Amino acid sequence: MKGVLFSVIFTLILIVILSMVMLQRENVSYERHNIFLTQEIQDLKHTYNSIERSLHILSDVTTKRAVISGLNEIIDKGIFFENGKTEENILELIWNGTLNGTNISGMGNSTLNNSIAELERFYKDTKDYNLSITLKQNKISLENSFYILFTATAEINISKKGLARISKEVEIIEKIWIDDFEDPLYLINITEGKGSRRIKKSEYIGDFSELILSGNNETGWCYGEIVITNNITTLPDKDEKIVVVTDASPYTHSEINQFCGIIYGSNFPANVTIPHLRNNTATTILINNSKVLLSGEKGKVWNISNFIEHVDKRRYINSSLGPSFFDRLEGKNYCSYCSANHSVGLESFVDKNELLSYGIGVEMDATNIEYLYITITSGVDVGLDEDNTGVTELKYFRIDDGSVGGYFE
Repeated sequence: MKGVLFSVIFTLILIVILSMVMLQRENVSYERHNIFLTQEIQDLKHTYNSIERSLHILSDVTTKRAVISGLNEIIDKGIFFENGKTEENILELIWNGTLNGTNISGMGNSTLNNSIAELERFYKDTKDYNLSITLKQNKISLENSFYILFTATAEINISKKGLARISKEVEIIEKIWIDDFEDPLYLINITEGKGSRRIKKSEYIGDFSELILSGNNETGWCYGEIVITNNITTLPDKDEKIVVVTDASPYTHSEINQFCGIIYGSNFPANVTIPHLRNNTATTILINNSKVLLSGEKGKVWNISNFIEHVDKRRYINSSLGPSFFDRLEGKNYCSYCSANHSVGLESFVDKNELLSYGIGVEMDATNIEYLYITITSGVDVGLDEDNTGVTELKYFRIDDGSVGGYFE
């Protein structure tokens, strides 16, 4: 009887132990499955984030390549884009690598269509993910004078059999800086294909000149070296100097007319033809031997070292009237892509000395503002030239009346 009871108890204990072992195994298996699922879901999330980053990179690279390819086509063939077609043309290059249905060698297979297909195929082959990417509401525009904007809405669907699915819409916004892109308007319409110019943003936008002195409005323009003196008679190189005196009465007009300009306090003689300005405190404000621009017409004296460097480096500034980068791709000399609230134009200066070196006839009296030079808009001699500045780009330099205030305020 005891043996039977012992057997029953042993059997019951064994059943309990086996049940506990089986339960533990099931718990371990369940935990392992949960860990596996968690890891797979985390991997799915990381993959989605990677895909989103890849779309931003692909959109940026493809847009930049499309713009450069279109620009190279214009330069190589000397034919601008059709009027108002730039946005459409760039989008066609981005997606299909074509212009008006014709393949462009610069794009090759590096289109956004191909890149997205490659991305979908990569994740299918390497991770067995079902990936679908759709870009819609694609748009190319100018954010400002120096940035092209590519925008789109990306619909991303990614899943794996037996796992969760991620489906999201994300905004793709990429800014393409046009710095160092060639200016086709300058190349084709100004230098007749003989001299190129790359678009470089000026370091001095809004800071071209520093107002030093104001006075009564007189006449003329002059750039020269300030000389504060009590005796103008013995000064050398008078035509390079702006003489500053408190009292002009001791001097004849013939003596004064030998200078580039004069700033005086009182008693100005008649028959003076050089630029002149009256200011009683000039001798205490101006710095001897400094170089300044004197405008008798505006009644002002400026330090213009920034402006001269801007011209010398052939830089560009934003403009509400000058042709935008897209307009330049279409060969326009005005801003058709500007609006009242969105000025995206550009302007720079023509180098007349460069044109002469190419054997191109120069309109010496035309403004050096490049988009206005094309239409031979008359310019004002503001006293700047190659001789008094040492800058070759200032040979026969003129600025039209409408542009003077933007540089010399």
